[in-house]
Amino acid sequence: MTMLQSLQSAVRPLLRPMVVALMLVMPGIVAAKTMTIGVSIPTLDNPFWVRAQGFADHVAKELGIKLVLVAAEHREQKQLNDVQSLISRGVDALVVTPQSTASAPGLIRLADRHHIPIMIVDRYPGFPAKNDKAPYVGFIGPDDVSAGKAITNYLIEHGVTKIAALGGLPGSSVAEGRKKGLHEALKAHPNVKLLQYLGVGETQDAGYSAMQNILQAHPAGTINGVWCYNDALCLGAYQAIHQKHRQSQIVLGGMDLDPQALKLIDKHTDYIYSTGGHWMEVGFGVMIAYDKVNGHDPLKTDIRLSLLGVNGDNFAKFKKEYIDGTPPCKIKEYTLTNNPNATQQTCPLTVQ
Repeated sequence: MTMLQSLQSAVRPLLRPMVVALMLVMPGIVAAKTMTIGVSIPTLDNPFWVRAQGFADHVAKELGIKLVLVAAEHREQKQLNDVQSLISRGVDALVVTPQSTASAPGLIRLADRHHIPIMIVDRYPGFPAKNDKAPYVGFIGPDDVSAGKAITNYLIEHGVTKIAALGGLPGSSVAEGRKKGLHEALKAHPNVKLLQYLGVGETQDAGYSAMQNILQAHPAGTINGVWCYNDALCLGAYQAIHQKHRQSQIVLGGMDLDPQALKLIDKHTDYIYSTGGHWMEVGFGVMIAYDKVNGHDPLKTDIRLSLLGVNGDNFAKFKKEYIDGTPPCKIKEYTLTNNPNATQQTCPLTVQ
């Protein structure tokens, strides 16, 4: 045995425990841990949230992270339990749409106690991200004021002068924002009259019942447009209007780009407009949470999305880009982790 071979034989047993120790202390050199982000949304019983899940899954795949998504089934206590379970599973971050504004602080404080970054999506918690009592990474949701205004303006541009409005539940930030947009648009058109505004909720049944009452109170010739807080209300109103055979007198506009509403828009019925695309907000929240875990603070802590407006003229392009295919969004380009020069952390919502 040569002197070199003798030296190697003597050193090798000493190196083995050192390598094992390094593997235990620094497991990342063997296999990097996959980032896991927990997502809690109100329901999967609604096409809007099903689409939200689909885009969030796409984002996770593009970024190479694991997504664990749960639905609260419209129950605050279930959502709280779900978030606690996600934390127990060891998620690296949370993306949550609070079931209500009242439940938001508790969810945020729960995440903060466990030092887990949390993004709030769609429903504003009522206070800014940077605060001492319940801090969170940031908020992302639709620009509800602009959306309410866009629906109104489209109806007015298409000849509506006498409007009945079906609003969301009074007091919610989303409903009040869209209502504010309605009134801002009306101020710019003093010749257009708001005949009645009812804050009725967000379901198709609520829209149907409310529209029946409105049609009874306002006979033929007194209404030529219906503004709706969301598409579900408008679909109910559409049903009531057709039952009374007043569809030749009244056009409707709503929000959310609900599949049923889009079918009616595509067929060029009296349902003429919907705005939305904000189902992508959950995926955007995942992107920002991913950046936060990787050490990048958000560029903005309060993001209000400008939305897509869909009508009979641009429906085919919208369907091709956002329904039939993956939305035109290069995910990594809008994450600071992959593109430190990014100027925003959300893709623009446009029909190309």
